[in-house]
Amino acid sequence: MIFIVCFVIAAATIDVVTSLLLLSDLPTPSFIVDTQALRRHVGPPVTGDKKDATIYAPSIRCPKNDLVLRPSPIRRDDFPPSSEEDSVTIDCDFQFADGQPAMGYLHSSVVRAREDAVAGEDDPLSTFLAEVDLDPALCGGDARLVLGLNNHHVGGYYWARSAGAGSSMEAPGVWFGGDGDRNGSDGNVPAKTERGFLRWINEDGPTACNSNDGKRSEWVNFLRKEDTVQFVPGDGQNTLLHFRKRFGEQSDAGKHDEASIRVFGISSQGRPMGSEPEVVCEWRCG
Repeated sequence: MIFIVCFVIAAATIDVVTSLLLLSDLPTPSFIVDTQALRRHVGPPVTGDKKDATIYAPSIRCPKNDLVLRPSPIRRDDFPPSSEEDSVTIDCDFQFADGQPAMGYLHSSVVRAREDAVAGEDDPLSTFLAEVDLDPALCGGDARLVLGLNNHHVGGYYWARSAGAGSSMEAPGVWFGGDGDRNGSDGNVPAKTERGFLRWINEDGPTACNSNDGKRSEWVNFLRKEDTVQFVPGDGQNTLLHFRKRFGEQSDAGKHDEASIRVFGISSQGRPMGSEPEVVCEWRCG
């Protein structure tokens, strides 16, 4: 009887480890690395039959602050038993260039939407879009809202555009910051607020913020509580350091070199067009 109980527990554990984990399953806020963009930017050239055959998730060093992140797979079959990435550490500055897919994103949840705005607290109500659980202090107050990796408020055209470089297209005319930093323009880092806010820069909203590529920011009007959104940080290396300091100290490990700091790798490889990317690995300090 004891043997049977132990066997059932072990089987249940294996099921959890081998099940599919999607972007929407991750805790927020978290730092997301697009492993396909990482390969294109800093990985070795891959040609022929080997192209995109395996997940590219090497150890990452941030040259600006010497932070080193070591990967571990979410599912054991995502990484081959032995690969070149096992012993490779690459330098990555997470720089973002317009027209190129971003390597790093900030993944956040909507805490309050436009319909939840409170008069006197969220004034001017005409510009209030959402409150999110991303503390601006984690990115030094420098991040921009983008079309994102799992946006369900846009049609099929934008789903197609959200593959590759399209996912990091900015939502023009949308301001992000802390509540106490709304009127500041001196470049100072906002005070720690724990949550951030999205507002229209112009009271005319998407009408004034349209672009030649269609209504790229109109979808923000339709955000609802518990939706998830993504941002591209202005300085990915500093942002990773902030994640290490905050979430490393909160982890059960209690030590930075073993801590989960909420840095995850995602991939759309093998996924249907328009579906959520799969979470393939987690990077930890090591």
